[in-house]
Amino acid sequence: MKEVNTIPLKKCNKVNCNKLIDFKESYCDEHRHLKNEYKKNYDSLRYERDKMFVRFYNSKQWKDTRRTVMFRDDNLCQNCLRNGLYTKANVVDHVIEVKDDYDKRLDTDNLEALCHECHNNKTIREKKRRAGEG
Repeated sequence: MKEVNTIPLKKCNKVNCNKLIDFKESYCDEHRHLKNEYKKNYDSLRYERDKMFVRFYNSKQWKDTRRTVMFRDDNLCQNCLRNGLYTKANVVDHVIEVKDDYDKRLDTDNLEALCHECHNNKTIREKKRRAGEG
């Protein structure tokens, strides 16, 4: 008995290319190089736009401050802790975002340890808040 391919097919992401490809892929063989070009352009643009932030997050000052906050917060997610849960923290979050007040970027009173889930939820709320502005 012949095995049937159960993975659905979709069209290549290249505009006007109608080749069917594996659902997990983005481009057909002919256009696969476009995926790397897109990523390279995106990374380059983001780095140029956010150069100041990239430089900050790679600085010794930030790494030392981050370590201090994680130690202060016992490596526990402060949001989970407020809800009675003990969850390992993975991220040090700026309560007031760096984009909103760059001067508070190293202020430990503006920093708290969070787990990935709480940090991601906060980021989503912030994006929605920003979208509602202006």
